[in-house]
Order: sequence, then structure tokens, then C-alpha cells
Amino acid sequence: MISDGNFRKAEHILKSKDFRGVYRSGVWAKKNAVVLYSLPNALGHNRIGFSIGSRYVKLATSRNRIKRLFREIFRKRKKSLKTAFDIVVVVRKGFGKDIKHAEIEDLFLGLLKRIGIMA
Repeated sequence: MISDGNFRKAEHILKSKDFRGVYRSGVWAKKNAVVLYSLPNALGHNRIGFSIGSRYVKLATSRNRIKRLFREIFRKRKKSLKTAFDIVVVVRKGFGKDIKHAEIEDLFLGLLKRIGIMA
């Protein structure tokens, strides 16, 4: 069992084929400049991946900050999520680099509820 306080390597989506599978077969929800894709997996735990292109968010520090914020929200809320899902967060043009943690949390949790992963 994965503890609540950690975000282990097994909880990352790293391979291109895993991303492609979620894009092709998963359900999605969009709000503002964020698209959330989800697909059930057979692993018994959730995994999360990010797609934030440099075309949309120019600075690497901003891209990394966005990923850190989403990752932290996922880590803190993973006990309240249904298990065995692959989740991909795609950030599109128009996502503010100065966005606050609370705004990202509301956005992310709202999309998770809309897709049906929030328990």
C-alpha cells in the first residue's frame, strides 16, 4: 500500500504509450486552459502525468511550478480519490503563470469530480 505522505515513482505516468492510451480511450473534461484525461488501469493505484508544452507556458520554471502544484494537490487528496486510474493533466494556452494554489486546487478537484474520480 502506498502511504499518503509520499509521491512515489510508481504513481507517475512516464511512457509515451501510456499517455497515448489515456488520450485515445479515456474520458476527458475541460475547464479554462486545463484538460483532464482519465482512464481506468489494472495497477490498483492511481498514476498521474503532465503535458505542459513550452509553446503554451514559455518559462521552464513556470511549467515546473504548475506541475509541482498539481502534484501536491494529487498527493494530499489521493485518499479521497477512487483507485486504479491513470490521470493526465494537459495545460493549454491561457493558463496564468501567477495562478494561486487555491485556484489550481479548485480547478483540479472540480475536473476530478466532473470525470467521476472524486469519491
